[in-house]
Amino acid sequence: MGICGDPLRVRLVRESAMVPVTMGSPQFLSIDTTHFVVTDAFFPPGVALEPHTHDRPILATMVDGGFRTMIAGRALDCSAGVAWTEPLGEQHSNIAGPAGAHVVVIQPDARDEQFLAPFGSMLGAVHRLSDPRVSAQAPRILHELHATDNLSALCVESLVMLLLAAAARRTFRDSSTGRPPGWLLQVRDRVHDEWRAALSLSVLARSAGVHPCYLAHSFKAHFGESIGSFARTLRIQWAMREVALSRRPISEIALGAGFSDQAHFTRECRRHTGLTPAQYRRCTGLGRAEA
Repeated sequence: MGICGDPLRVRLVRESAMVPVTMGSPQFLSIDTTHFVVTDAFFPPGVALEPHTHDRPILATMVDGGFRTMIAGRALDCSAGVAWTEPLGEQHSNIAGPAGAHVVVIQPDARDEQFLAPFGSMLGAVHRLSDPRVSAQAPRILHELHATDNLSALCVESLVMLLLAAAARRTFRDSSTGRPPGWLLQVRDRVHDEWRAALSLSVLARSAGVHPCYLAHSFKAHFGESIGSFARTLRIQWAMREVALSRRPISEIALGAGFSDQAHFTRECRRHTGLTPAQYRRCTGLGRAEA
């Protein structure tokens, strides 16, 4: 991606370049999960990206700011809250608005045809989606993308599945009486037992004999939260019990629960309880008994 000096003009080139989605972005973070590369990227105000292509199809969501995207003979106004698709190899150009562009970019592996089958009609054409059911997932994906623990990939992947399902306007319904089917209960039990492990949505889906997107949607529909969120709640609950009922150092508990460091654990503890781990220990369990 080249950067043009004139923010109001995109220079045409004879042949488009195949480039990474981070070109032109001085500030980005990517995670590579089983089926996706997910990127949080910021483009400075006025940056103009020459005509180019990518080696994977794209579903992008604008978090803040905006792009004006020229693609397939169309001009897309990609403002905050808007999602759009860029098919594999489709030439396009972008100009960031005066506030820049903060984008979450999802790039499925185009070689995995079986996995992408439910999303083929969406990813194979240009779409502009202004749907809160789609855009609502982007901040959650960003939070998990920056979590940096061994549940990050699972959390990101499960949220991406929900975003894809919403964007593809696919509805999955269970034909049973409305109770969770047996295979879904088995998945939940496995996550409950193995929350310390670096779980993969694709492995869980394969063990249940269902598509990962169907698993992600069904889990959220029946249990009210994503698989990643469920696993993260189990992690914090275990850690808080250890804080309250043991004399183990908080740093040791944080590592035992799988947090990247004590600071990460402290942030999550404060988010769930309003207290730091040390404050929580003083107010509960052994800390209160010793007071």
